[in-house]
Amino acid sequence: YPMISWSHARRGAIQLLGHIHQHWQGSHNGINVGVDFWNFMPVRIDTLRQRVKDLPVNQHWHQVERNADIFS
Repeated sequence: YPMISWSHARRGAIQLLGHIHQHWQGSHNGINVGVDFWNFMPVRIDTLRQRVKDLPVNQHWHQVERNADIFS
């Protein structure tokens, strides 16, 4: 499930999410990889990396990660 805060969220990793039950693309560090979102076809990691760059930062990112250094 989508998590705003996770161990590598601030280290440039991309969280791959699926089974969302919504047509939600994801956010800047996590992307929906569910087959229903991608026309029931496999998707290359290069495509995901490119697409995630255009997604917005989660609106709650700064609220949850006020003290980002505690997760380092």
